[in-house]
Amino acid sequence: RTGSVSSMAIQPTWVPFSFTVAHRRRLRFALDAYDSSWSSRLLQPSYSLGELINIQASVSADPPLPLRLFVDRCVATPSTAVAAGLRHEVIADNG
Repeated sequence: RTGSVSSMAIQPTWVPFSFTVAHRRRLRFALDAYDSSWSSRLLQPSYSLGELINIQASVSADPPLPLRLFVDRCVATPSTAVAAGLRHEVIADNG
């Protein structure tokens, strides 16, 4: 970019790296399972195929930001090593 130093200061046309790093925030994502009344979170939930699952997806930032979280896909797998190849879609593509 060309300009005269004796006139006004030249503003950069890019975002400096230090500015980007200073404004980077850490986001925390969570996926929690709740009981059937949504009153308490389940610490180690276990479900059978076809059973209703109450899950809540959330995201938070520090400092707080007005954010929306969209879950496109969610897959459940058995906890046993024998059935490790099994996968069940909880939320299919397109929510």
